[in-house]
Amino acid sequence: MAIQDEMYKLIVEELNSTVEAGKEKVLVDTKKAKEVAKMLTSLCTDRGDASTLVNQYISQIKIICNS
Repeated sequence: MAIQDEMYKLIVEELNSTVEAGKEKVLVDTKKAKEVAKMLTSLCTDRGDASTLVNQYISQIKIICNS
């Protein structure tokens, strides 16, 4: 899990620095973006059928982004 946690930390840092610098092009719901980052980093480290995981995560990301 250390790799997953480190990847998540780097994505969150990038999100935060982009928003703080005023470089974002659209309004970002950072809470939702962090949830997506957590799922994406998990996808990179979970074992299993890749296509099933991809489809599952795409569905979850759509749900998060639309809520």
